[in-house]
Amino acid sequence: MVFHQAYAIRILNYGVDELGTLTFINLAFLALGNLLSPILLQRYRDKRVALWKIFTSTNIISWSLIGFSDIIPGRYTLYILVALAQFSGAAGNLAYSDTIADMIPKEESVRIFSRANTLFTSSALAALVLSVSLFGIMGPNLLSYRICYSVSFGAALISVAFLLMMRDPSRRNPSMLSFGDVLNGYQGVLNNVKIKSYIVFMSVFTFFVNVPGALWNYYIINIFRGSETWISLNNITSILGLSIGSYTISKFYHRVNPKNVFVISVIPISLVPLFFLISYTMEYQAVLNLFSGFSWSAFNLVAGIYNLYIAGEHERIYMLSMLGIVSNLAAATASKLGSFIASVNLIAMQSTFIVSFIGRLLMYIYGRRKLPSI
Repeated sequence: MVFHQAYAIRILNYGVDELGTLTFINLAFLALGNLLSPILLQRYRDKRVALWKIFTSTNIISWSLIGFSDIIPGRYTLYILVALAQFSGAAGNLAYSDTIADMIPKEESVRIFSRANTLFTSSALAALVLSVSLFGIMGPNLLSYRICYSVSFGAALISVAFLLMMRDPSRRNPSMLSFGDVLNGYQGVLNNVKIKSYIVFMSVFTFFVNVPGALWNYYIINIFRGSETWISLNNITSILGLSIGSYTISKFYHRVNPKNVFVISVIPISLVPLFFLISYTMEYQAVLNLFSGFSWSAFNLVAGIYNLYIAGEHERIYMLSMLGIVSNLAAATASKLGSFIASVNLIAMQSTFIVSFIGRLLMYIYGRRKLPSI
């Protein structure tokens, strides 16, 4: 997943505007999946684990096939694969979230998810170490990408095999829903002040995070004159920071106040786009991404807990769906707007990172005042 933009730049010769479109599709189809999946999940809620398996398998296999987009003529193959991956990912994640919230008590959530995140990020770290070795030895050419995505495809098949072993620990009764019923469910979510404040916080914060969303790798490759090795190292140090952060929280989970962690983590996250502009060497970028990963580890952990437990059992699906729709549309709009502004000149491109910094920091103030506790 982390190389799909670099692949588009190197192999498919995408420019800034096409990267903006790619990022827009990436996020817009997440929103579409979140819009349509509540009807499907409620109708087949007794088969939610089967839906989890089908959609998540489609998601990870589609991502692994991205590195073969150049084989098929035309410039839309990558767009189609990303759209399929993100739509199925949204539907699979909703089925997963509904299942996992019934498996793990809220009182145990910080401990369990922090340990799970440590394992997840360690696995991703090992994969990226292999990737940086591959690009470092062979260089950023088509064969390197082909090998990288072939390994990814093999790993996807193994992951699917493990996913197929999952069983539903509890059964939920299905219900027939019309689109009007879903809209009524959304209205019920909006009538809950706590949930509405959380959705506003996450959506606006996501907008500002994604203003330069399509530009990070482009800036590294074309402004800093970096390479795939640079991008790989950035992801390695970022995931290392995530791993360290998740491990740290797992040791102090009994002292964690979710709201305080959530809001305070916004401050260091806000500094990342500002520091990015002056981190013009691979070493500076590595340190920045270590800092970024550590900061995001706390935010991501608490966001996951809020997503599962801020709403009751009957509101959960609608809340997750609405959050996915609004936040991903906000992210898609921001990334497309940012890439449009960045296409003017270098100063305009740099301004998107400044706007992201200011906007993120403003959300600290909103979060402190409006974000509910759970």
